[in-house]
Parts: sequence; C-alpha cells; structure tokens
Amino acid sequence: MEASEIAKFARNFSVMVRVQGPDPKGLKMRRDAFHLHRSGKTTISASGLLLLSSSLSAVVVTVASVVQPFLIAEHRYKLTQPHAGYVLEFSPRLIHDACIDVLVEGNKTDNGHQEPDATPEWVPAKLLALVDVPAASDALLSLVGGQSIFEAMWSLAPFSSPHTSELDGFERKGRNDESREGVALEESNSPILLAKSITRIAFLGVSISDNKDGLCINISQHQNRGDLIIVTGSPFGVLSPMHFYNSISVGNLANCCPSGSDHRSLLVADIRCLPGMEGGPVFDRHASLAGILTKPLRQKGSSSVYFRQQFAVTWNAIASIDTKSLLGTQSIHVGVIGRTKYNNDVASLDESCDHGSPKYVIRRPVIFSPSTSSLEKTISSVVLIAVGEGSWASGIVLNKSGLILTNAHTLEPWKFGRTSQLGMLEKASSHAELEASLGQQENSAEIETGTHPLIRLRSSTSGHGKPFSGFGYQSSRRISIRLDFMEQKKWYSAQAVYVSKGPLDIALLQLESVPPQLSPIQPQLACPTKGSIVYVIGHGLLGPRSNVSSSVSSGVVSNIVMIPGPIHTYGSCKAEARKISLPVMLQTTAAVHPGASGGAVISSNGHMIGLVTSNARHGGGTIIPHLNFSIPCAALEPVFKFSDTQDASMLEILDKPNELLSSVWALVPTNSRKQQPDLESKNYGEGKGSRFSQFLAEQNAEIASLKELNNFKKLNIPSKI
Repeated sequence: MEASEIAKFARNFSVMVRVQGPDPKGLKMRRDAFHLHRSGKTTISASGLLLLSSSLSAVVVTVASVVQPFLIAEHRYKLTQPHAGYVLEFSPRLIHDACIDVLVEGNKTDNGHQEPDATPEWVPAKLLALVDVPAASDALLSLVGGQSIFEAMWSLAPFSSPHTSELDGFERKGRNDESREGVALEESNSPILLAKSITRIAFLGVSISDNKDGLCINISQHQNRGDLIIVTGSPFGVLSPMHFYNSISVGNLANCCPSGSDHRSLLVADIRCLPGMEGGPVFDRHASLAGILTKPLRQKGSSSVYFRQQFAVTWNAIASIDTKSLLGTQSIHVGVIGRTKYNNDVASLDESCDHGSPKYVIRRPVIFSPSTSSLEKTISSVVLIAVGEGSWASGIVLNKSGLILTNAHTLEPWKFGRTSQLGMLEKASSHAELEASLGQQENSAEIETGTHPLIRLRSSTSGHGKPFSGFGYQSSRRISIRLDFMEQKKWYSAQAVYVSKGPLDIALLQLESVPPQLSPIQPQLACPTKGSIVYVIGHGLLGPRSNVSSSVSSGVVSNIVMIPGPIHTYGSCKAEARKISLPVMLQTTAAVHPGASGGAVISSNGHMIGLVTSNARHGGGTIIPHLNFSIPCAALEPVFKFSDTQDASMLEILDKPNELLSSVWALVPTNSRKQQPDLESKNYGEGKGSRFSQFLAEQNAEIASLKELNNFKKLNIPSKI
C-alpha cells in the first residue's frame, strides 16, 4: 500500500488525549515541555489508539505518562517503587477536579471516508487502568543496561539528579506535610523505573456516536529492519488541536527487540516524532497495527534533540497482558484486546473474531519472511568493532577471508586533526568504557559533543600510521569484532592491517579466525543519483552494552561532490581518466549517530554505495545526525581490488597525497587550482568560497552569542518558517 493510503486508514483509529487538572504551583506542567497553564490549571496532551468494543462504547489505549501527574498521591507512589513489581492498577483515581477528554474524528461513511461536514469532537473519558508491559520494559532495560545514562525527553525539568526533578520541591515540602507523605519522585536515576515508565500504558473508556463497525485492523506479527512504518499523532495538540490533530509521520523500522525472537516486544523507530505524538498508533507497510509510540530517550548530558532513540511498544506485547480482571469489573469491555495464539509458530484466528464483528481488532496475523528483503541480507555484512577499552564503531565485511573495512579514526583517533576553515565535521565513532568480555559496558557511552575534544579531518601531508606491509601492521590496542549470524552474536579477535596515510579516512582489519558464515557486502561502483532512497546500517548510540543488532536508518542522497580527473590511476589509464568526474563525497539525510562510523550506506537494491565517515555539526558543537558524509564506493575502488586480489599496490595508491581530495573532505577551498583548470573562474576562489565561509562564521557567531539569544527568547514573537 502507498503511504497516503495507509495514513488515510490510520486516521480512523487515532485520537488526541487531553488531561487537565489543578496545578496552582506549576509542578505538574514540568513533566511536559509543551503544555497549557492558565488560572492555576495545567493541561497536557498525548495521542492514542481508538478501539471499538460495542456500538456506543470504545477503549482508548495511550501512554500512562499523560495521566500520571494527575493521579492521587497513593497511586503516584506505587508507580515509583523499583521493587514493587509490575503495575496492574484498575480504576486508578485522579485528583479532585482533574478530567480527561478525547478528540475523535468526525462521522465517517460506511467506507471510512470523512463526511463533508464532519468535524472532530471532544468526548469525556474515564481512566480504566494503568498497566505495565513487562515484555517491553524488560526489552528496553536490556538496551539501556544497568547504568543511569538515559532520560526521557520532552520534559522541562531534567531528571539527571533528584534535586532537579519535576517534583523535587513538592517532595521536600511533602516530608513535613502528612497529607503528602509517601509521594515519591516520578523519575529517578533507576533504569528499572525509567524502562517501566516509558513503556507503561493507560486504558481509557469513552462513549462515541460514530459508527465504525465496518473497519478492521490486522495485527502485524513480523517486522523487518528498514520496513516502512507510519505513525498518526497530534504533536503540540494541547496548544492548537486544529493545526496538529492527527498529523502523519512516515519513517522506517530501525531495529526490533529482543533480538533473535519472533515475538518482538519493542521496536526502535527511525521517524520524526514530536512532543504529543506519544501514544499514537504505529502501522506497518500493509496498514497492520504494529504498536504504540512511546516517549523517546536520550543520553543524559546531551543538549541535542537529535541524539535520541524513539521506541514503540508492540501490540502483541500489550495483548499479552492479562486483562480478564478488567473485563469483569468495567462496564466498558476491552474484548478487542486479544492475544494472537501460536501453534508451532503458526498463528491461528480467534473464532469469535470475524469481519462481521463490531470489534476493531481482528487477530489475523500478517507474516512477512525477512529472507525476501534484500536489505536484511545486507545487514549481516555490517559488524560491530570494539577497540581497546574506549570506543566502538562499525565495519563492513569485504570478503570470505575476513577482511573488514572501517574508518581510520576508529583505530587512530588522533589522526585527521587539521582544523577545517569551516569547522563543520564530526566523526561518528563513539567512546565508552567496555568490559573485557565485550558483551557488556561498564560505564556509559559519551556522545561526541562539546564535552570532548573534537576530531576533525586532517590534510594529506600529516599522519601517524605506519605504511602497509602485507599483514604486518602493529596495533597496541586490542581489536574485537562482533559478527551477527541469524541473530546469533559472536566475538572474534582481529588485527589492523592497513590505516590510510592519504586523504580518505579508511582502514582495514583482518579476522584472526574466519567463520564460514561470513556474508561479504556487494559494492556498487556506479555513482548514485541525487534523491535516491538510501539506508544507513551501523551500530549507533547503543553499542556493545545493549547486545542489540545493527540499526537501520533511511533517507535520500541529498548531494554528491564530484572532482574532475582520477584520484586513482592504473598505468596507461591515467590520460583517459582525466576526462572523468569522480564522486568523492556523498551527503545523505539518513540519521547517523556516534558508533556508526565505518557503517554502510546501502541503495534500495541492497548494494553498498558508500562508507559512513562523519557528521556535520553546528558551530556550538551540536552534531546534526541527518547531515552526514560518506565515501562513495567509486572512491574506494582500490580497496575492493585489494580485497579480490590481495595486491598491496592497490593500497599504496590510496596513500598518495591529493590536495584537491583533501580540501573536499576538509570543507575548504583548495589553495591550488592547477589540478582543476576546467573549474577555474574569476569568482570561484575569492567569491563563493569566501562568501560561504563568511556566512558560516556569521551563523556560528550568532549561535555563540548566548546573551543575545536569551534576550530574544524573552520576546513573544511567533516563528516564521
């Protein structure tokens, strides 16, 4: 199905949830950066999934975070106890004068189309239950590990310490107030509480007049990395529902958890999600319900909204919760929340569910084999590299003999250190404290922002690496490589055999023992076209700590930098090659995070078109994941020739200096135009380059001017885009 068709279908099941209540001291609004606070009342919003259980009643499934601030103290206290087990709270009570409303789509015709005069309407809702999803929270906990390195996003108050938490002032005062005794912080440094909080859901009961009996949802049973997903939600809905109600976001599935299981409970999404979209339904490429969106996580200490992980709780994980008690005590039934039954890995239908039923959810699985995806076959060619005790990155399997391609800065981070005139590039490797087992992480990974020395690109005349001589390259740091075979992960020792002394940031590793299951990448030397769809495969952000497989992000080729003449010449071909323009840099819009260095840029047919190298960054040090740079396969042709022939002379070609190529990767105009007479013009060197550098300098100066920026923030001026 086309994305537009899926979006049209998805809007029938997406609602906006609004919760408001008394908040005279403005404490509850600190849970959400986007809220409405007037006359001592706070209003916050989220999105939700609408499920019909009878002709006039329905259930809304949403995230619990939208209602938690308005629970009575007793219920809030239960949610903050790390050893209290999983929450299954029926009929939780809200504080006095708090209320919940749901905004639903207007009346539909029998075929699901909107009537011309139909408008969304607000209906009151009742809080039925707050429920933990154990399978999803356990999966999330396995990703974040036992260290408190992540926090929930979209909150005004940081949660990095108890003294800055949302209820901190309320908590301290409550110690001397018997009426507030037992009220605990809703967020803490406990990863267990964080995992439960992010994946906890709420059930709401509503009465609606719209007849949707003819609509059914299939439940998605299997998702592949890279698959299309669509989310329907209402970002900033509390500010203006008219503008943002049931907006559509389209993206791709980056990863699934737990790895190696057919029953996924947590999805990692590569998609644009804004505050207020949490709770929105996630649909797969066949318009089947995949799950419910959560709030994203980011690493503590990171001021960048770009470095985040967006998750979704799968519907099968939600359906695995025992809701029989709820069915027996609530007037609004939740019969639509069923579990898919499996018999010898084949799902069977519940006989009570059929197309004539008024229920929305038909438990008919839609199963897609991952073997049919060319992208899935390519994913196994990307490996995880751990270097010494301090960093990890990605790599690419080149041949059956165990030759691995990665970036030079992964092995020798002091290299490529020349300060660019524009100062915009940032390496995409990630630093961490790794245990000797390499299966766990002792300390948190730190994103390369302004808190660490920036690794910039060097000129072709510098370099500290030894020249390649067979397989005699010596490295003082231990190198380990993790290979993923059908979700089975095994570590192997490796040696660095080549680190480039030329302008390209590349290195080669050799496995000391070669397993038979190696899956070499298939390179595409032809230059891709601008606007073509690409995928980036790498081990960004999470790294070895999570034991998760490589993630996939999607985007398009936004630009291609070409230079005239060859950068690699082979004997008599030099004169003829001067007439050819060669791609030497790819820019993509796919998200690239620290740890993805050495990963692969993949075309839609599953072929490698580039080697991930670096990100762009703002002048203040904030990295921009969706603006990144890769080395095209055409520029890596000697590497592929060496992989096939073991001819060391191919690598010697890469070590030769090339001023023009160096200037491209340093983002500076070259000092000499002798190598490119066809591009020489009166205004090129003094005009465009100078004006571009001046423009960036001015932008960086504006960003650095914090005083002026703070003064601007005080002005109530609407943004013009």
